Amino acid sequence: MKKLVLGVVLAAILATGTAAADSPVHPDGLGIGILWGSSFGGYGYGGNIALSLKVPSMPIFWGITARIQEHWTAIGVQGDVYIMGSYFVGDILGWFLGIGGYGNFGFGNNNAAIGLGVRLPIGLTFQPIPLLEIFANITPQIGLAIWTGGDGGIDFPHGGLFGFEIGLRLWF
Repeated sequence: MKKLVLGVVLAAILATGTAAADSPVHPDGLGIGILWGSSFGGYGYGGNIALSLKVPSMPIFWGITARIQEHWTAIGVQGDVYIMGSYFVGDILGWFLGIGGYGNFGFGNNNAAIGLGVRLPIGLTFQPIPLLEIFANITPQIGLAIWTGGDGGIDFPHGGLFGFEIGLRLWF
């Protein structure tokens, strides 16, 4: 199972590495931030907190997610490439459209699950000063999970069919 996850992550990195290196509406530097997101429909995981990271040498906006509850813990990674976008007002307010994927692992209640899926973030970005970006997006998504333990089986659709995220990044 570890080899499968590693192979999917590597394939996503290689596939997106051929995309344009710059986002249509985001700065070129190092972006570090935090976001909160949730999902609905299918078997959604509810609210997740994530570290947001954009390194200058890659076209991928990364998210490292975590959800910790009393009887369930999940960690994951998501990566998006923003393929379209433009500004409404100068370099301050803009929109973007991306494509990406996610992978997560969760455990608790005598179960464990690994999930993989694709996402389509569509959002707004507001950058009042060069250092600070505030963003929000909706994220249609679909995925598949494999469960072990008492509730073992395959879960489709996994991760919620519709998600949203809000967050902020600092750009250096």
